[in-house]
Amino acid sequence: MRTHFVVDMDYFVRRMTAVGWKIPPRRIHNYEIVYILRGEGDITLRAQAMHVRAGDLIFFRPGEENSLTVTREPCMEFYGVHFWPREAEDMLPLPDFMHLDAGYRAEALLREMHETYRQKTYQYRWRLNLLLEQLLCEICEAIHQNRAPADAARIRRVLEMIHASPYAAFTMEDFLQKAGLKKTQFLQSFRNVTGTTPRQYILTLRLEGARDLLLETDQSVAEVAERCGFDDAFYFSRCFKQRFSLSPRTYRKQYR
Repeated sequence: MRTHFVVDMDYFVRRMTAVGWKIPPRRIHNYEIVYILRGEGDITLRAQAMHVRAGDLIFFRPGEENSLTVTREPCMEFYGVHFWPREAEDMLPLPDFMHLDAGYRAEALLREMHETYRQKTYQYRWRLNLLLEQLLCEICEAIHQNRAPADAARIRRVLEMIHASPYAAFTMEDFLQKAGLKKTQFLQSFRNVTGTTPRQYILTLRLEGARDLLLETDQSVAEVAERCGFDDAFYFSRCFKQRFSLSPRTYRKQYR
């Protein structure tokens, strides 16, 4: 499950097109996310033609040939976000094309990015990068939901239950009853939506909660372990070190 992604905004565009508008075949030097606000048009990416409309999102990579054309009304209006991942190999496996439903905040985030880019106030680049990370998070959530659309609402009910009581001793039967699914289907749907297993998901929440207690309280490591749902303090310490590369005691000394 991806927990961090650092990007640097290159530049931002908003285009309002007319019939006959086009971008001839090109190869961009950076990454670009195109989000269609209104209207429709045609995009070709790596020789594959796509008809796009409002709510569609297209992802372009460096060096890949693409083109855009508008041949009829309603004409396409879109945002284009050009950016780089901070590390060359650090790139999300985004699809070439996807449609974002109205429930996602992508358009609101893009609108805020456009205003921030246009005004260019103090530290606007920093703010743009933060907004872009939020946008990528929204896109990833949509990708996970699209992989299991029929079961996404069921898994969300389970996630709400887990987050309400992350240290509770949930059983598989609790999850199956909440989701209304059989075990095999539940496990597959949970992985499709979250990218991990229920056990690993809960373990991550508990370890992050334990880290907060180590830094914010004077409770012993054993007390923190018990409070966060670990029956065995030695097992807790081993899991904590695997997660944060330091033992609980060393982590407390170094970061408190």
